[in-house]
Amino acid sequence: MRKLTVETFVLGPDETNCYLLSAEGKAIVIDVGIDPTRLIDRIDELGLELEAIYLTHFHVDHIGGVKEVLERFTVPVFANDNDEFLKELSLEAMGLRELMEYIDFEYTVIMPGRRKVLGQDMLVLDTPGHTPGSLSYFFPAAGCAFVGDLIFMIAVGRTDLPRGSSSELLASIRSRIFILPDDTRLYSGHGPMTTVVHEKENNPHFII
Repeated sequence: MRKLTVETFVLGPDETNCYLLSAEGKAIVIDVGIDPTRLIDRIDELGLELEAIYLTHFHVDHIGGVKEVLERFTVPVFANDNDEFLKELSLEAMGLRELMEYIDFEYTVIMPGRRKVLGQDMLVLDTPGHTPGSLSYFFPAAGCAFVGDLIFMIAVGRTDLPRGSSSELLASIRSRIFILPDDTRLYSGHGPMTTVVHEKENNPHFII
């Protein structure tokens, strides 16, 4: 089994976590924040073969740098098209319409299920709530999950943005994340890494 290395790049004005996952010279990226120059330089520095970009959801702070990465690397982008509606909404309505020049890239729709990525299993988890199309990516052998803006250390994602749902978000966490092994590391879209057991025991949204 290839050992998975995870590097975090905090990008853009919203300090969005972008993750570079690599194993034996191959790599993927999960989410690409605004101004990914440091990410691109790091991939080049390590001589990695970038294989794909995976997106957790379509908010601009998580996809704003995708086109820049694609200008340097020709790779597929995977995402959930349930967030496509955001492209039709104006910025005033918390959508992306006025930003299409910067974020209009082709992507392949990815469905929940098991995939082989970087030589190991990756489970694509359907975790709506922050957005309808929010996804999480779980690597069982490495004991880590990339959860976007679903859950943070002692906090959860916003649900006051278009088609956000607090009930769906909490249900996603309980049914998709809290069933993972307690020591699973959770890499969120913002802020520090946490673990499943830490959130079960300390997150105020779940403590009775």
